[in-house]
Amino acid sequence: MKMKNSIWNLVWVCLLCSCNSWLDIKLINQSEESELFSTERGFSEALAGVYYDMSAAGLYGQTLSFGMLDVMSRTYDYSRVPNAMKIFRDYDYEDKDMEAYIYSIWYALYANIAAINNILEWSDKNASVLSDARRNQVRGEALALRAMHHFDIYRLFAPDVKLDKDARILPYQLKFGVETPAVYTTQEYLNLVVGDLENALECLKDDPICSVVPYELGNGVDENKDQADQYVARMNYYAAKALLARVYLDMGGEYKKEARRLAEEVIESKKFALLDYEKSLNVDMADKDLLFSSEHIFSLRNQAIKTGAEAIHKRVTGSDGNLQMAVGFQSSIYEGDLDDYRLNWYSEIYIVKYTSDNSKRFFPKVPIIRLSEMYLIAAEASGDIRYLETLRANRGYATDPLPAGANLQDEITKEYQKEFIAEGQLFYYYKRRNMAILPITSTSMNRATYVLPVPDNELEFGNFKQN
Repeated sequence: MKMKNSIWNLVWVCLLCSCNSWLDIKLINQSEESELFSTERGFSEALAGVYYDMSAAGLYGQTLSFGMLDVMSRTYDYSRVPNAMKIFRDYDYEDKDMEAYIYSIWYALYANIAAINNILEWSDKNASVLSDARRNQVRGEALALRAMHHFDIYRLFAPDVKLDKDARILPYQLKFGVETPAVYTTQEYLNLVVGDLENALECLKDDPICSVVPYELGNGVDENKDQADQYVARMNYYAAKALLARVYLDMGGEYKKEARRLAEEVIESKKFALLDYEKSLNVDMADKDLLFSSEHIFSLRNQAIKTGAEAIHKRVTGSDGNLQMAVGFQSSIYEGDLDDYRLNWYSEIYIVKYTSDNSKRFFPKVPIIRLSEMYLIAAEASGDIRYLETLRANRGYATDPLPAGANLQDEITKEYQKEFIAEGQLFYYYKRRNMAILPITSTSMNRATYVLPVPDNELEFGNFKQN
């Protein structure tokens, strides 16, 4: 792993030092690079490096999960947001610290894309060192990860496609190199995301996850929780399919039927299971599975998650304090129902989703895609309230169905607010729905608050203007 880490560190250094061209990335030590990709193990180590970097605090291990994005969804008490996070709360994109934050997110995502593209290119150059099965696995994971990174760049830095499909927005990095990439319209860009995911699914059709039911490996007397996690701790076949469902729903219109189809396929695969309350929550604290692990389609493992979450969520003393739920959020969203299983995520007004000492349950991780989202996608894409009722029944509402005439979209919004606390998805939901007023807090939103600015030097040398 030492060689792999040195290579990716060099990529990162070059990214940060780039000042006169769009993503001027070079691998400095070509001999080490060639050696790394001379064996099957080297390709595995390179992919592991991408997952490791994704799980870091600067990306999905905090900033794009329970950190910045969660604060921007305005679920926390406005007056008690720690000083360092007020720039997120206020969408203060011109603040120097915020500019630095945005810059680091941008480059971290594109650095990973560069590493992914390098893996893809070497899988062609050195195809002979890989079996056909392993090459398909490597390429499938890499293509799906490239799509995921680009899709999240779009969700952060571009206007919603349904508002302006012809806006020239961002580059899509299809190969490793130093050339300034083409800049695509919103529709073209998302078509490339879809293309990568479709190619990934073709490569991953014999993924090992297709022959097991991961959650069953973690629910017996002799359970192998680590093994269960390993199947979903990478971009597997069903994760790529679920991500494609997420993308199609975002595209809206005629694409919603494809979102529904894919979400249903993931649900009907029976590879994942909605929470089993008796096995997961109605147990001693050390055995509680507050992350609903049986629902994970894709999650990122990181031993430091608990420490990072404690720095944000755990009750602390001192003048700066820590994040607390907005006044009235829980009572309003949960509508006074104390039986909702998701209330286990809270200790009074603090979130314990990642901080509780439930060390016997699986490996510390952050969920990226869960089965519950597939039910919500299927409900929204089809207009069928039964998907929503199935999810609610599994969350403690089995004897409390929705009233006749309930507005489906309003109820879906409530479920997103309940379901994705500290997972970073709520802000994206509000943006996708183009909500002018955020629920609960009545925060006014517009294009300027929903779209992060592309770093100035990238606009200067990238041959485009941010719309």
